[in-house]
Amino acid sequence: MKKVWDWIWPILVGVLVAWGIMHWVVSFAVVPTSSMYPTIPNPCYILVNHLATETSPIHEGEVIVFKYPDDPSQIFVKRVIGLPGETVTIHGGHVYIDNHELAEPYLHGLLTEGTFGPYHVPAGHYFVMGDNRQNSYDSRYWTPYKYVPRSYILGEADAVIWPLSKMKPIPQ
Repeated sequence: MKKVWDWIWPILVGVLVAWGIMHWVVSFAVVPTSSMYPTIPNPCYILVNHLATETSPIHEGEVIVFKYPDDPSQIFVKRVIGLPGETVTIHGGHVYIDNHELAEPYLHGLLTEGTFGPYHVPAGHYFVMGDNRQNSYDSRYWTPYKYVPRSYILGEADAVIWPLSKMKPIPQ
């Protein structure tokens, strides 16, 4: 029995360490839609950095992985647009935060169609949108919850890791 235990316990420790790393440090997520295109191609796998959102404040423009507020069993990837306490409005092809136009270089000159808002982001919540604005189911359209609670944020999307031909860091 001792020989069997001497063989099994290192495997169990390894499994627990791997689980801890995947749960608290880094993990992977599948991006099945084009809502973040061209920043994140689809379909692909991305690296999720859990420590980034635990050790630093979440910032405007950060690409996050989170539980969808209307159905927490689903995982979404979007860009943070509005921070707690800010007011987001969308009109004339641009996004405005507290009446100041938001610089969005990740859109590569594309405009945000439609008129939306104003959205007053509550404390402890975030307003998010996909980079592919015409094909993104995001805070503009969600009901009844328009905002992502801080507790639903799983981590920062750091890099596209698969397929290898599309491997690249995700600009924050």
